[in-house]
Amino acid sequence: MGRDTPGPERDIKERGLHAKHREDPTRASYISSAFYALSVPLLIVLAVGGWYMGVYPYSWIIPVFAGLLVGAITVAFAVMHVTTGR
Repeated sequence: MGRDTPGPERDIKERGLHAKHREDPTRASYISSAFYALSVPLLIVLAVGGWYMGVYPYSWIIPVFAGLLVGAITVAFAVMHVTTGR
């Protein structure tokens, strides 16, 4: 079993709460999780909102959403590339 598997050697409060290795959550992991959870709903709102405001016709909602999604993923990867230096 892996070292991060909770076992009886830990007290009740610690079991399952911490992996006890050097990969504890960081600010970057929280930002990544927030991006993952919030990006698609936000992009849907933006795509439908553009149609609602009359920026483009109804048939363009899906292509606009796809473009926004590709753009968001591109920006996320660019930020990760620049910040990690790899």
